[in-house]
Amino acid sequence: MSSKQISRSDSYVFNEIEGDIVMMDVSNGSYATLNETGKSIWLLLENPKTISEITEALLAEYEVSKEQCEKTVNEFLKKMAEANAIVIK
Repeated sequence: MSSKQISRSDSYVFNEIEGDIVMMDVSNGSYATLNETGKSIWLLLENPKTISEITEALLAEYEVSKEQCEKTVNEFLKKMAEANAIVIK
């Protein structure tokens, strides 16, 4: 999956409310609020990105080890894929 392009799914809409990202699955009405890291990743996915591109962008934004960053990115993307919130090509 590291070289594959990841983008937002069309089945989700989102809005920024008081600094938080709230996203909703239009197919079933479920919604979620993203934490700060999730928000950063979601905003990066405005255009398709690889995991490496996402990781590098977050490393520039946060003081964290590369290993921790990769783990966080992979966990978040796994959850988003399970919720059909992202598309992986």
